[in-house]
Amino acid sequence: MHNLFPDAESNAVPSVSQLTAWVKELLEPKFKQLWVKGELSNLRRQSSGHYYFSLKDADSQIPCVFFNRHAQSCDFLLNDGMEVLLFGDLTVYEPYGRYQLMVKQAVEAGTGNRHRLFEQLKQKLHSEGLFDKEHKHAIPSLPQRIALVTSPTGAAIQDFLRILNRRKFSGNIDLFPVSVQGDMAKDTIIKALNYIDTNKDKYDCLVLTRGGGSIEDLWTFNEESLARALYNCRVPNISAIGHEIDTVLCDLVADYRAETPSGAAEYLSSLYLSSKERLNESEKVLYKLVQHKLKSENAYIQQKQKALAYNTPQNAIDKRMIELDLQEKKLSQNLMQLIQIKSALYHHFSSQFYRLHPRQRMISEANKLNHHSTQLKQQIRRSTKNEHNKLIHYQQRLNNTSVQSSLKRGFVILKNEAGTVMSRAVQAEEESGFEACFIDGTIALEKKNEKK
Repeated sequence: MHNLFPDAESNAVPSVSQLTAWVKELLEPKFKQLWVKGELSNLRRQSSGHYYFSLKDADSQIPCVFFNRHAQSCDFLLNDGMEVLLFGDLTVYEPYGRYQLMVKQAVEAGTGNRHRLFEQLKQKLHSEGLFDKEHKHAIPSLPQRIALVTSPTGAAIQDFLRILNRRKFSGNIDLFPVSVQGDMAKDTIIKALNYIDTNKDKYDCLVLTRGGGSIEDLWTFNEESLARALYNCRVPNISAIGHEIDTVLCDLVADYRAETPSGAAEYLSSLYLSSKERLNESEKVLYKLVQHKLKSENAYIQQKQKALAYNTPQNAIDKRMIELDLQEKKLSQNLMQLIQIKSALYHHFSSQFYRLHPRQRMISEANKLNHHSTQLKQQIRRSTKNEHNKLIHYQQRLNNTSVQSSLKRGFVILKNEAGTVMSRAVQAEEESGFEACFIDGTIALEKKNEKK
């Protein structure tokens, strides 16, 4: 408990934030789910779909916030100056230190009589203990037999069954078709509840459901007689009436309240699937334990049987026979190994003897002689061929440098009268006649004059 009135000099004097937090802590738990009546003022609608406005009367006003997720269910258009009944929670907005109403439902003021009647019946049943938790039955953890009380043609049954099918619920569902609004609705629902209560051993759970609607559409489920019939039903029951923001007396007296028909199906299927999983896991564990026990006992029996069978006289004889067979096999293997070694030595020495025999050496030397003779003949042939090629080459070179070859190319041999070949001009100074030799003959030449 906070000290809200400390001394001025005390260290416990709160800051603004602390004081605001204390106010929030004190107010919010005490002002939840309340109705308040007034006139709309300064209405603003944001692009997000949220509404911000004030609710006022002649003397006061209070800021309000109506978020889009709740405003979507409002079945009339909000306007400034409209008289409305608002349902919601009082909250403290700490940054500005002000309180505001977080609106969850808005109703035109013309329906206020029903709300007053609802509040009166709610207070009455609450004072009698019909809402107390100690009177509520626990919903079975594995609900397999479900009594479904709803309209056979409404959206609620479609949503409920669709969810169960999607979640692969395999239990039994008995439909009790009833009217969910109108003059006959209350009596048909009470009749169905009484029948289910009479046959309570046939069902694990009862689901009373219908889709959303206005307060008039849902009023059947605020009837005192229907609320008491549901409270007195001994079969664990679930109430799933309307949408999340709709609250009726049947929701308050039921053992469990689901916000929507789909929510009821989700809840039941979750219980069912969770229990099935636990049963499957338990079955697997039990099976493993039984298998382990059987395996252990079987191994123990087999061990004893083996020990008993092993100690018989026949087993002792069989064991000695096996040992003798092993020794015989080992001896045979050793003998064969010794024979193989001796045989390998014999072949080795025979090969050495054969290789060193004189006849073999003569054959080897003859083979070498033949080989060398062949190589010598081949070398002589190669040398002869090379020398022959050289001779042809030299002959060609000699032919290229002979006198006849020079004469053919146009050269002339000049000789003096004595027949001496003259190769220089100085040799011709003392000569008066010459002989010029051509390829096809000679011509006599006479020196006329000299040129220096």
